[in-house]
Amino acid sequence: MATIKRREGTSGISYLIRTSCGYDASGKQVMRSMTWKPAQGMSERQIQKELQRQAVLFDEKCAAQGVGGGNIKFEVFARQWLEEYAKPQLRPRTVARLYQLQDRIYAGIGHIRLDKLNARHIQSFINNLNEEGVSLKGAKATLKIDMVAHLHTQNMNRKEFAEKAGVSRSIVSSVCKGESTTISTAEKIAKALGKEVKALFNVEKSSGKLSPKTIPHYLSFISSVMDYALHMGIVAVNPCKQVVLPSSAKVERECYTLDEAQHFLDSLDAAPTKYRAFFILAIYGGFRRGELLGLEWRDIDFDGQIIHVQRTSQYLKERGTFTDETKTEGSRRTLKLPTVVFDVLRQHRAEQAEERLKMGDRWQDTGRLFVHQDGTPMHPNTPYHWLKRFCESTGQRFLGIHAFRHLNASLLINSGVDAKTVSSSLGHSQVTTTLNIYAHTFAEAQARASEAVADLLNKKTGTA
Repeated sequence: MATIKRREGTSGISYLIRTSCGYDASGKQVMRSMTWKPAQGMSERQIQKELQRQAVLFDEKCAAQGVGGGNIKFEVFARQWLEEYAKPQLRPRTVARLYQLQDRIYAGIGHIRLDKLNARHIQSFINNLNEEGVSLKGAKATLKIDMVAHLHTQNMNRKEFAEKAGVSRSIVSSVCKGESTTISTAEKIAKALGKEVKALFNVEKSSGKLSPKTIPHYLSFISSVMDYALHMGIVAVNPCKQVVLPSSAKVERECYTLDEAQHFLDSLDAAPTKYRAFFILAIYGGFRRGELLGLEWRDIDFDGQIIHVQRTSQYLKERGTFTDETKTEGSRRTLKLPTVVFDVLRQHRAEQAEERLKMGDRWQDTGRLFVHQDGTPMHPNTPYHWLKRFCESTGQRFLGIHAFRHLNASLLINSGVDAKTVSSSLGHSQVTTTLNIYAHTFAEAQARASEAVADLLNKKTGTA
C-alpha cells in the first residue's frame, strides 16, 4: 500500500507517493516513489480523490513492471539461494545433485537478469537439453592396461590410489576389474597417474543426449530459485510455470519375473551370508538401498519379526559414507516380515559376531547390519558391484538393486494388496506416488480381477 506525503515549496503544493517493491537479493527493502501535483483550481475534495487514484495506479504500475531488486543476474542469485536455502534445508545428496546441474544452467541463462528472465528464455534452454550433443556423460571409458600391476610397481594399494585420484575405493576396484566408468572419472585416474586418458582407456562415445529423466531436474532447479525470488519479493511471477517439458516415450520399467526371482533366491544359497541377508531383505521388504545399508541391529525385532526403518546410509565424495534421514517422513516405517528373513538374519548376526572377535581392537562397532571387514559401514556401491559379478557368474539377468524393490511392489499388487497398503510398505509419502509409478501393474491386476469376475458369472450363467 502506497504512502502519501504532502510537500510545500516555491512552486506550490505537491505530493510524494511511495510504495514498497519487496526486497532485493541482500534482504534490503526496495522503495519506489513518484511526485504528483494537483491542477490549478482543484478543490480539496477533488485533490484527495485524485490523490488516492494516483496512489492505486502507481501501486499497480510497480507490480506490473516487476518487483524491486530484480536487476541481479540469475547465476548470482542462484548461488545465493544454494548457500542461504538449499544447504540448510535440503538433504546433502540433493544439494550435491544441484551442484552437478548448475554449470550447464549458468552457461544457458545465468547471464540474464531475474526481472528480464521469461518463459521463452527457459523454454529455449530446456528444448536445447533435448538435442543431440548436449551431454558428454554418456561416454564410457574402459582400462586397456593392467591397473593392479601398475599400482604394484608404484608401491601403492587401491585405497591410497583412490585418495590420490579423488575417487572412491569401489570405483577403483571396478575399473581394475575391467568395468567401464565415466569420462570424468577416467580423467581423474589419468591425472593421478600422470598419463593421458587415451593412453590408459578405450573411450566409447555415446549419442550425447541427456536422459528424459534428467531434463526435469534442470527445470526444477530453475523453478526453485525463481520461487525463492518470488518469496523474497524480488520478482512478481515464476516464469517456469509456463514452461513445457519435451515429450518422451515412456520406458517400461524392467522387473524380474516370479520364476527369475525364485531362481535368484535359490542361487543365493551358495552366496556369503552377508549378501544373502541383504538381497533377501531387498526382495521381501522392498527397501531402498540406502535404507538397507542404514539398518542397525537395534532396528531388528527378532521376537516380533519386525524391522524398523529409521535412517539411511549415503555416500558423497567430500564426506565419505554418512548417516542421513529417510527420504521422506513416510519412509520411516515398520514392516513385519516372514520367518525365512529372520532365519538368515540370525545366521548373519552370528557370523558378524565371529568376525568381530577375530578383528579384536581393529573392529569399529557401528551397530550396522552390513559392514566392511573392520565393522565400518558398507559403501553404497559395494552390494551393487557384488550383485553384478554374481549375476554374471550365475548367468542371471542383472537389473540393479532397485529392481528388487519393483519386484516387491509388483508381487504385492498382483496378490491383491490395496494401493494404500502398498504405498505404506514401500515408504512413499503419498499414495498417488505409488499409483503413478506402478499404474501399469495396477491396471494389469485390475484386468485380471475383472476376468475372474467374468469367469465366475459365465459359470453361473451356464449352470442356470
